[in-house]
This record gives sequence, C-alpha cells and structure tokens, in this order.
Amino acid sequence: MELKSLATPLAFILVLGVAVSGCNRSINSIAPSSSAPQRLPAAPVESVQSDQLPPPVDDPTMTESQAPVSPQVSQGSNQVASTETAPSPSGEPVSRESVSGAWIVNSDNPDCRMILAFTKWSGGYRAATKRCSSPEVSSVSVWDVQGQQVVLMDSNGNTIARLYNSGGERFDGTTNSGQPITFTR
Repeated sequence: MELKSLATPLAFILVLGVAVSGCNRSINSIAPSSSAPQRLPAAPVESVQSDQLPPPVDDPTMTESQAPVSPQVSQGSNQVASTETAPSPSGEPVSRESVSGAWIVNSDNPDCRMILAFTKWSGGYRAATKRCSSPEVSSVSVWDVQGQQVVLMDSNGNTIARLYNSGGERFDGTTNSGQPITFTR
C-alpha cells in the first residue's frame, strides 16, 4: 500500500518535470554548442542628388518673360504638324535598368500597357504589349536604350518609336507615323 501512495506523487513530479522542460527555449543543453551566425555586410548606399524645382506657373514672383507662351495662330493659315519633331530630352541619363518593367502607354487606348523585359532578344531586349489597339504600337517586340533615348522596334528590327526621358517616371516621344507616345508608371 505504501508503494501505491508514493507512485502518484512520483508520477505527478515526473509529468511536471517533462512539461516544464518543454517550455525551455534553448536546446543548448541537448545540442552541441555552435558559434552565432556571422552578420552580413551592409549594402552599399548610393548618394542622393537634389535639384531646385522650377517655379509653378501661377507663381506671383514669375516675370512675364518667364511665363509660358501660348502659340499664336492666324485665322487663315493651315498648319501641319511635323513628324520630325520629338520632345527634347530632359538631360537625365537613361539606363536599361531604369526603363525595364511595366509601363502605361498613352497612345491609342487608355488600357494599353507595355512590358519592357530585361531579357536579351534579337537586336535588343524583349518587349510585349497588352490591350494596345494601334497596329504600330502593338507590333513592338524589341526595345533598347541608345544614348538618351528609348528605341522601340518590331521583330524585324525596324524602329517603331523613339522616346526621351521627360523627368521622373515619364518618357515622351513619337512613333514613325508621327503619333505622340508617352510612357508613365
């Protein structure tokens, strides 16, 4: 009878010991000790550039000579837009890395999208269009950066459009037919 009376408290102590040991966060007493993982070096940080923004159009401090000028059109003249004119480049450098990715194309359809992949392709890098109605824009399958412009080409290597960085996440240009084309993100 005495053994039976000792078995219950002993079983209780054994169960309590197992339960408490399960709460231990460290297994160092079980596993061999090892050194802590080494820290990774910090990633390099590029310098940040800043510039002054131009004054707003309705700025009261702007003089008349600085204000934008609206074009003057005479009543009897016929004017034709030149296909040779392209937006002037912003002077910001253009790199393949900064251009690759998905773009909203403001040319023929508000849902037109272009994906400029960073995958080598014949004569440049792979491009794909989505929901573009214009046959000219939807024929783009290759892109590349030449100087400060983005050149869009078809599968035969024919240039379809040239775009210049207009600042920030915007590129403006014209297609070979003279239609304006804009990329924004």
